[in-house]
Amino acid sequence: MVLFRGINSTLADPNTGFLGARRRRIFIPPLTQHPLFIYGDGEDQRSFLSNIETLSVLQDDSEELDAASVSSSMSYPLGRSSVHTQEDWESFNSWLVEEHQRRRDGDGIDAGATATTGADSDDDLKPLIQRRGSVPRSNYSYSEDVDDFVNLKTSFKIEFGRLLKHSVPLIMTFILEHVFLVVCLLVVGHLGKNELAAVSLASMTTTISFAVFEGMATALDTLCPQAYGAGNYELVSLHVQRVTLVSLILYIPFAILWWFSQPLLSLIIEELEVVELTTLFLRIMILGGPAYIMFETGKRFLQAQGIFEAGTIVLFISAPINVLLSYVLVWNHTIGLGYIGAPIATVINFWLMDLLFLLYVAFIDGKQCWFGIASTTELFLNWKILGELAVPGIVMLESEYLAYEIMTLIASYYGTIELAAQSAVSSIALIAYTIPFAVGIASSTRIANFIGGNNVEGAKTATKIGLICSILIGLINLCILYYASEYIAGLFTQDHDVFTLIVKLFRPLVACVEFLDSIASVSSGIMRAQGSQKIGGWINFISYYGFTMPLVAILNHLYPRLQLYGLWISLGIGMLVIGLSQVTIILTSNWEDIILRAHLFMDDDDDDGDYGSC
Repeated sequence: MVLFRGINSTLADPNTGFLGARRRRIFIPPLTQHPLFIYGDGEDQRSFLSNIETLSVLQDDSEELDAASVSSSMSYPLGRSSVHTQEDWESFNSWLVEEHQRRRDGDGIDAGATATTGADSDDDLKPLIQRRGSVPRSNYSYSEDVDDFVNLKTSFKIEFGRLLKHSVPLIMTFILEHVFLVVCLLVVGHLGKNELAAVSLASMTTTISFAVFEGMATALDTLCPQAYGAGNYELVSLHVQRVTLVSLILYIPFAILWWFSQPLLSLIIEELEVVELTTLFLRIMILGGPAYIMFETGKRFLQAQGIFEAGTIVLFISAPINVLLSYVLVWNHTIGLGYIGAPIATVINFWLMDLLFLLYVAFIDGKQCWFGIASTTELFLNWKILGELAVPGIVMLESEYLAYEIMTLIASYYGTIELAAQSAVSSIALIAYTIPFAVGIASSTRIANFIGGNNVEGAKTATKIGLICSILIGLINLCILYYASEYIAGLFTQDHDVFTLIVKLFRPLVACVEFLDSIASVSSGIMRAQGSQKIGGWINFISYYGFTMPLVAILNHLYPRLQLYGLWISLGIGMLVIGLSQVTIILTSNWEDIILRAHLFMDDDDDDGDYGSC
């Protein structure tokens, strides 16, 4: 057989392959006229049909021409070849479905390899049949109660119901997570103004820091659902363990920074007692960081399997315990510790959440995708792919978090009334943001499942439903913030000036901004499902810091009387840029390329870690 030019010299030796990679057997369709192979003019010249993947079949002259001697290598062309027609793609897609079905039915061994006999062949097949010595490969084949995303036929009605079912528990989860911060502020606030200021500053620091690890976990919104949709359950477990390990390593410098934060805080805070109390809070919170990281990655582990209610159940149990424990550790006359009781209670509850999560997986649902702790070699493989997805995910989240904090900082220069109003409005805006953010995660998981299952139509349908729901949720948020603005303002203050300013901001400026934020948030989730975090990261960063912040400076200079209105007008324009850009990219996406790229991600793990093909 003839090799592709340009890789001939590198790959000619089938025993070494590219950079000494080990030989792997692949399934070759038995018919010479199979649509995956297109013949040239010469004798026995054929190429493998793929958008971004080309398999070059090599012959080892030193061995007999049997199926066991076939090796494979991979190259990555820049785009789809113009010689392949739509009929070619349909044939390719059909073969992928048939091959996936064959693997589902338990035939995990290459067809050609079954013809090989002898002790050497039996030894070679062992890694394909059994992994880590104890878990048979067949253990993660499809079960009857799991969606077959390859063959699943869906509709707008089905996808809307699924999105609603999955979004509600996620929304409740995110709202309950906000309870921890509110409880801290309420419990400590009565100790004194310095304690309240310290908790506020420490909470802001931990929120910004934890957003990094939440951004890291968004890589799992792409990898885990795609692997699950493809039926590669063991890869779901491996992805979660890798992201958890990377996050824990990345947490070390954050922990060091928190411990030695006093000199840095002294540069921006003049009150020494506030600085000392803030540092004390952060030092105690160091113990809770690993628990928070594992909770975030654990949520993705279950969400990829379509289990969205676990986090809600865990928080329904832990949230009341957090309230009680915070009060006891701060105010109880016998065992109360005063100020430090608040962070201690938070740390205890973080670890309690992890424990409850483990119990849920062990005794209720989710363990079908857990295959034990992976080997050290596997855990340290393919970090480049994780980085390509995680870093843009961090940028997407941190861009918005920091933008809100910068706006609050700017508002402090306008006066006490403006700062109080901005703090209240920002708090409500962040709560409103959790609703489309939850819908974005639910939509992302469903779309990624279809992508992993090579189901283009299912992915398109789920995407359209996600975008439609982003508009509906945005309208709901807009109406609530507009018509309930007086009630919301009354929850925060009795001061007439602050009350009036809050109401004016909500009617209609902030309400409209939250409508745009809904579209931006859900479309960000869809882009994560596609594996397009890098594009989304650039869009978010440029929108916030190329449009929003410069516009804030311009409006402050040209129209200084706008003050808070100028801040929110600028933020709204940034949201508009994000939403329009991301929706345009989503609607013009090449789903065939997205699906094949996803399978290449999974195939990289198959090559490096002896995983079965998805």
